[in-house]
Amino acid sequence: MDFHLADGRAYSLGRSNAAASRLNYQFYLWKESFGFNLHPTIAASLPTPNPCIADIASGTAIWLLDLAPELPNATFEGLDMSMAVAPPPEWLPNNITLRRWNLHDNVPADLVEKFDVIHLRLLVLVVENSDPTPIIRKVSRMLKPGGWIQWDDYNYQGTHVVKVNPAQKTPALEQLCAFLFSGGRQDWVVELPRIYEREGFEKAQIFHYRPRREMARANGELHLSTIEEFAARLLEDGKVEAGNELMGLVRQGLVEAGAGAAMSTPRAVSIGRKKDPNGAKL
Repeated sequence: MDFHLADGRAYSLGRSNAAASRLNYQFYLWKESFGFNLHPTIAASLPTPNPCIADIASGTAIWLLDLAPELPNATFEGLDMSMAVAPPPEWLPNNITLRRWNLHDNVPADLVEKFDVIHLRLLVLVVENSDPTPIIRKVSRMLKPGGWIQWDDYNYQGTHVVKVNPAQKTPALEQLCAFLFSGGRQDWVVELPRIYEREGFEKAQIFHYRPRREMARANGELHLSTIEEFAARLLEDGKVEAGNELMGLVRQGLVEAGAGAAMSTPRAVSIGRKKDPNGAKL
């Protein structure tokens, strides 16, 4: 049992109030880890004084809402297959718009070469067949020449359990770490720079971030909440055995966490610049 249970599904987590709260909580933990919304290399290289920036799979729009005050002259667009957890348009700043679009669909004509920066985050359950290439190709179509991609995701290769007492037994958390790793299903995350270059990007780099020890419990609880949400979706879909097994592991994992243990996963930010055929230098 692993994240291959998500294969063939457009979205494997929830869209409830609790799911929206998890997404917003998650955002702040990720920002605490990175210290930025836009990677500094991109922020220092924005190609125009009035950049157009997209967030794909924008969810609650929290990334856009937090970034907008930093770039008051920018235009922002959030793209997601559902607006179920997004704010109503009336509550958005004038420079943010949200739009329904499934990234597995064709790129609409009006989005071709529209954006200076496209941001993606946490698509490990959305990427099909462990291959992000189709998504990267769509991003490339949507970027202006010289535009940037920034993809933030977990590097599940490094998932492990941290403990206050090294002698503590944590069988449930260990099983859940193996569940997240899923036999290497998400190993493409560390290959993103190479894939960028293959698809015509330059200046491709990956940056790794490890959670601080002080944030271990918060990050560990986030993992458990996400897996619990995934298990609930399995139960909704009639996958009762797998859903109940996961729920049981989460319950036992919470007991182990209360005794001073947590799941910990490093994060990765991969950036790349779409080549400009006119040779413009940024």
